[in-house]
Order: sequence, then C-alpha cells, then structure tokens
Amino acid sequence: MSWPIQTSCLPIGVDVGERFIKAVQFARGSRRPRICAAASVERSGDAAGITGPEVRRLRQHLGSMGFRGHSLALAVPGEKLLTGIMELPPASSGAPIEMLARSELARMHKCDPQSFEMASWPLPAPARAANTTFVMGAACTHADADSLLDCFEAEGLRVERLEIQSQALARACGPLLHSARGLAGILDIGWTAPRLVLLYDRVVIYERKLPKSAYGAMVGELAGELGVDLPQAERMLSGQSPAGQGEQKIDAARRQYAAQMAEEMRIPLSYVSNQYSDAAADQLLLVGGGARLDGLAGQLAEAMDWPVRVVSTADLAECPAPLSGDCGSTTVVAAGLAWPMED
Repeated sequence: MSWPIQTSCLPIGVDVGERFIKAVQFARGSRRPRICAAASVERSGDAAGITGPEVRRLRQHLGSMGFRGHSLALAVPGEKLLTGIMELPPASSGAPIEMLARSELARMHKCDPQSFEMASWPLPAPARAANTTFVMGAACTHADADSLLDCFEAEGLRVERLEIQSQALARACGPLLHSARGLAGILDIGWTAPRLVLLYDRVVIYERKLPKSAYGAMVGELAGELGVDLPQAERMLSGQSPAGQGEQKIDAARRQYAAQMAEEMRIPLSYVSNQYSDAAADQLLLVGGGARLDGLAGQLAEAMDWPVRVVSTADLAECPAPLSGDCGSTTVVAAGLAWPMED
C-alpha cells in the first residue's frame, strides 16, 4: 500500500507506539544507509489512536530535531490491519491470484473486497503443499486509511507510504538476516502485547501477538511491589539503575517474564514447524522497549535452544555518535519504515 510522491528528502519513518512516537530519517545518496535524524517523542493521547494535537506536537519536534521535509512513511495500526494466509490455485494454472487473494481475504474478514487496500506476497511452499500457492495478505480499509492520513495531513505532514509493520521490521533487519537459511524470528516487545514475526528464507510467513506477555503489565506490577514509578522500574529491569534491596524481586520478575514469553511462543513455532518441517531455527532478534530487559536474550536462548540477540537501529545502519541515544532497540520499526527503497 503506497502513494508515490516526488520529494527532495527521504521520507521520515514514524512509528506510533503505545507510549512514544519514534521517528527516523536517512540521508539521501549514501552508499550504506546512514541515519541523519532520530528521535522519540512521548505521547500525550490515547494509545488506541493518535490525535491531531499529538501530530501537531510531533511536527514541532521534527522541525527542531534535524528532520527535513514533511513526507512520512507510517505503519498501519495493528488493530486496523486485516491479515490472513490463503491457499490458492498454483500460479502455473493461470488463475488470477491477486484477485482471488483479495476475495478470500474479504471473505475471511466479512467485508467488501473493494473496501480496502491490500498487499500480498507468495509464501515459500510448505513441505506438504501440492499444486497449491500459499499467499499472505494484509489490508487496511479505505475508511481507516483515510482517517489516519487526514489526521497527519491536517497538520501539514504528508504520508508518502502506508506500510505493514512486519514488512518494515523484516526490511530493517535484512542486513542481519542476509545469511539466514532457515526459520528466523523478530520479536517486537512493545508496552502491551509483543508481536512475533516469523520469516522463512527471509520471507514473512507468520505473525502473532503475545497478549499474555505484556511488558507494561510486568513493569507496572513490579513498580507497585517496589513502590517506584514506571520509568524507575524500567531502569531497574534494564540494569541502568541500582536495584538495592529489590534485586531478588527484579531478578524473579525477569525470569518469570522470559519463561512466560518462551511458553507463549511455542504455539506459533509449533505451527510453523509443522508447515515447514525442514526449517532449522536460525535466530531470534529482539527489538522494542522490552528488548532492553537485562538478561532477556540469554534467558530466552536457554529456554528455547535458539540463538537470540538484541538489535538496535545502530546495528543496522550507520549512526552518527550524537544520535546514538535515539538509535536503540525502540526505533527499529521506524528505521524500517524510513529505509531507503530501491529505485
């Protein structure tokens, strides 16, 4: 889903999270992707949807923090995304695959096939597939897309691309997945429900929310037990602030959280393993605010017998030292949205 617009600047990737809006912009003409601006702006509105005043405040921040131009690349909000995996006739049959995918996705979500914009891509053939094309589709209704675009454009910010978050993540993490020849995962640990994106041969084949592993709920519970505010609890969990007498509680919270997350991932991993029985677990990449949890990568690796690493935006592209503080794990989605597209 995109609306091509000519512009002298690369678009600003804007990721609207539950608590912060993250923005990244790349320099034009660099051989290797080079970040020229990055920032995180704390939200003031309802996490369920961005508001006009928030967009106005965002524009003011962008203007004062080195961003150029007014063109944006946004992700469709997760709650507005219609997705599905469809089993269709083989491409060799001459069947109109894209039209069939649109009709099937509409049937799955009980809506008019002409009521949404859709992106679709073929999936690697499962081991048991025969004379079948598997396609993943993702769509956003025209009404939801127009509402989002209007909110930004009313404040003088023009949306150049409206994308799918999982594709933005895969694009950003592409440099790390280049040698992957099996099953890879990207776990975006946001404040509410972490999102697991699974890739086979670097193609997004599956994504699922993990509602039982809500990072914010764990932080809030620990903050209540220790009598501290949420930012302080997060700093303690990430090892950035001394825990003092609460060290045992913090360590227990970390371990329980890792165990819960590993358990919740077993169902989607089992499903994918059945579909792609020849897939070997390659690696799991952790991004998002919760990725900063001290020791999480090691605990997940031990629980799942899978290589796990935390990824920051600075791992993926050239990041000038003054921007390093804003090029951590929380801005990876925004970097994927802003990633320079091939001509």
